[in-house]
Amino acid sequence: MLRRIPAYLRWSIVIALVAAVSISVVQSWVAAAPGTGGWTQTQFGPLGPADRDLLVKVRLAGLWEGPTGQQAQQQASSPAVREAGGHIAAEHADLDQKVRDVAGQLGVLLPSQPSSQQQGWMAEISSKTGSDYDRRFVQLLRQAHGAVLPVIAEVRSGTRNDLVRSFAITSEEFVSRHIGYLENTGLVDYAALPEPRSPGLLAGATSPLDLLVPGLVMVASLLAAVGVVVALRRRGRPADKPARNRRRQPPTIAMPAGRAPRLDHGPRHAFRRRSTDVVAASARRSPNGG
Repeated sequence: MLRRIPAYLRWSIVIALVAAVSISVVQSWVAAAPGTGGWTQTQFGPLGPADRDLLVKVRLAGLWEGPTGQQAQQQASSPAVREAGGHIAAEHADLDQKVRDVAGQLGVLLPSQPSSQQQGWMAEISSKTGSDYDRRFVQLLRQAHGAVLPVIAEVRSGTRNDLVRSFAITSEEFVSRHIGYLENTGLVDYAALPEPRSPGLLAGATSPLDLLVPGLVMVASLLAAVGVVVALRRRGRPADKPARNRRRQPPTIAMPAGRAPRLDHGPRHAFRRRSTDVVAASARRSPNGG
């Protein structure tokens, strides 16, 4: 059976399968071995990359949402927006102190200024006035809180670190309240918010490594399909070659065969006469002849 498969196809499939298995093994090692691949041991339990990312994201949120809330408390034209800005500013100051305390106990380095994207949001809000300011403030902060809430929930449900889990519970309460403050203003444009991710075949992929195994399997399938097509085409070629060769041969013309030469060039009755004469002469010379 294997001898019928072309050699290059066999090697392609073997290489793809080996690569897929290797990636799967590496992924299982990274996921199942805290203390390696970005994991560290603490007195509160293993600390993973997702735990650190949560602390960094909460810190970044406080660095721009706190000052922006203070600004809205002064510049917003709507009383509801001013009230929401005051609540958000005060609670982010409290949450920021908590995240710095947790990061200090776990040895996590936190940023000291907002990201470039967040600085752009702050500049965009500051450039507005009146009702435009109110709507832009509410929309951007609602969008930012909606993006960080799933991150907090995921860490809370899966972290191995007790201190991070407790902080995630607190952060989730803060963010949920802030979303309520913003939505109570009546200015949230829900149609403009990012849509939830649709579940699909690769919906569970959280890193590029998660996409390698499906990709390698797809490549192996494509190679197998191409190999089957090539093998079938090669299998049909030997039967076609004789027919092609026969078509290329020049046409032959049948020539009539020549007549065999006759020993007797005279008429047939002459031969008969000579034979009769020979017999008669022999009879005359015979002693019994008269």
